[in-house]
Order: sequence, then C-alpha cells, then structure tokens
Amino acid sequence: MTGPADRPRIVIIGAGATGRGHIGQLASGAGFAVTFIEKKPDLIERLEAAGRYVVGLAGETVREIVVSGFRILHKDDFDACAEAIAGADIAATAVLPTNLESTTRNLADGLALRKRLAVEKPLNVIACENMERSSSTLREYLRRSAPALDWEWIDSHVGFPDSMVARAVPVPKDPLYLLAEADQEWTVDETAVRRPIPRLPGLTLSPNQEAALERKFYIKNTGHYAIGLAGAARGFKLMDEAARDEEVFALVDAATRESAAAVAAKHGFSEDETERYRAGFLRQMKSPFLPDEISRVIREPIRKLGREERLVGPAMLACAQGRAPEALARVIALAFLSANAGDSQAEELRAEIRAHGLTSTLERFCEIPRDHALAALVREAYAAMGGGAP
Repeated sequence: MTGPADRPRIVIIGAGATGRGHIGQLASGAGFAVTFIEKKPDLIERLEAAGRYVVGLAGETVREIVVSGFRILHKDDFDACAEAIAGADIAATAVLPTNLESTTRNLADGLALRKRLAVEKPLNVIACENMERSSSTLREYLRRSAPALDWEWIDSHVGFPDSMVARAVPVPKDPLYLLAEADQEWTVDETAVRRPIPRLPGLTLSPNQEAALERKFYIKNTGHYAIGLAGAARGFKLMDEAARDEEVFALVDAATRESAAAVAAKHGFSEDETERYRAGFLRQMKSPFLPDEISRVIREPIRKLGREERLVGPAMLACAQGRAPEALARVIALAFLSANAGDSQAEELRAEIRAHGLTSTLERFCEIPRDHALAALVREAYAAMGGGAP
C-alpha cells in the first residue's frame, strides 16, 4: 500500500480481455494505480516481463493506447492480494459470471485486513460481469463463504453497487495487444455506491441502473447474440463478416427494433435517443477491425435463453405491451436449431427437443407457457426454418 496518497487505486480481479481492454484501460487513463489479480501464470509472466500492453480502440480506424505502470499478482499470493484490496478505492471483477464466486477468497482476505488496519476510506466492490445484479450476487457469495467477516463494519464502509459493462473485446491471440470496440459503457448503481468514490471518466453513476442495464442488455446483447445465431446459420465464422451480410443484418435490424421499442416503452426512453443507441451498436458490429468468433458468441444457449435473458426477455416484454415480436421469435428459433460443435448446452437443447418437442423445451428452459403468444410465434418460425413439427 505504498505510493502517493492522493492517487486513487483500483484492483481488478481478472486480467482477461475485459479486465485489461475495458476496465484497466479506462482506469489507467484516468491516473489510477492499477493492480490486476490473475490466475494464469503464463499471462502474469508475459505482462510482468513486458510491463505494458496495448489496446487498439477500433472504430472507423484503430487508435492505439499503451497501458503501463500496473502491478499483476497471482490470485494465490494471498497476502499481496489482500494488501492490494485493503488499500483500494475500487475493487472490480472481470472473470465471467460462472467464475464470480471464485473471487470471494481474495475479497474476504482483503476486507478482513482492511478492517484490522482500520481503513476508513470507502471501498466499492463492482462486479463488471455480463449479468444482472452482478455486485449484489457477489455480495451474497461473499456473505455465504465468509460469514465470520465483520459484516456490520463492511456494510458501513463497503458498497456493492450493481454494474453494467459494454465493450466488445475479443479474446486476443497476443496477450500484449487487445483490439476493443471504441465505444464503451460502464454504469454503476448510484444508489448503492459508498461515497466518496474517485472520479473515473468512462464510469457513469446511474440513478436508474435497471433501466440502463435493460437498455444495454435488450439492445446490445440481443443484437450481438442475434448476429451470431443468424451468421452461424448462414455459414459465417466471424461476427463482423456476418454483420455485413444483408440477410443477417435484415433479421438483426428487425429483432433489435422490436427489443428497442419494448425497452423504450417500459422505461420512457426517447425514441430518437434509443434509435441512435441501437444504430450505433449495429454500425460498430460491422467494423472489420473487431474479428470475433461466432462459435464463442453463441455458446451456452441454455443460459442465454433464460426468461429474463437477451432474447426471451424483450420478446416477452413486447408481448406484454401488445406487440408481436416476430423477428425475435425467429432468432429464438435459430437458437434451438443451432448446432455449435463442442457446446454441451447446445447438445442438451437438441436432445430435449428430440425427446419432448419444442413446446415442452420452451416451457422448461425459457419459462414460456405453452399457450403463450410467443410460444406460437417461435413454433411457427421453427417449422418454417426446417425444424420439423414442434
């Protein structure tokens, strides 16, 4: 915990694509002292040896930003990790939702040390994962795994504000060079922040985090997954190539118009602002500078077909508003038709349909009642695409 007292500090658990290409790049650019906690020894060794990495922000051109001056620790170096968290202003995770619970040991050690050292400045623990209730869920994991922590002290000194992050950062071939989407979003629930929190340009405190999250999730995540599914059906391997295909784009354009209309109506967003947001995302997805593998994007369909997820969520919302989300239904049907090699969830879905039919599968995995209007739309689209009798 050495260094200038007035320099804000961030610890980022997870030095992968999002951790370095989004959170780390923003924090470093804002003058934060950045410490990464990582589990992969080879990645740690490469980053330590180089002392820097480059983020290429891809839009119409690529603007390169050098990130240097960071520390990187192995997650099993428990004392060093605890010391870093004890001195931090922000502790962020970027490990994927399925790995979020694995961060609790380091966080618990850091919070315990923080209490012993009587650190009075507030800490905000922000889970920067592609999921709802990210930081709230992390707090639940931590409470369950470390009940002996002084939770009264934690609740008065530590915030767990839910967060939303949006920046495409494909997994790099070279760990020292990451290509990333030039546009980015990072919103944090203002009502759950422990103040003061250091200013970090690029991080927006949102008074209505649910609205910010749903707008991103039901437009960007919806469109991203739709490009992947429609692109796979057309034989594409890369997302940007699929996004530039007229047939793929027509379906994705229609589906995101349906999801955008539903989320704008729910939260009172202006139609013009929502359309700029939607159109900007689709334009960015066509960038040839961001090659991303479709097989990665469409993996884990069971999770992504959940009731509140990126396809079924906006489609059900549209139905509740009296709309008929025909394009979203087509994309949902594509998810059930997709055969992503090596994806156990895709195989499970197809086996379920073979054994019980599409209607029962929709009910089980998507929580769409068999007599619901959306179920009828998906069955119709599935049959039209050659899926056979539902």
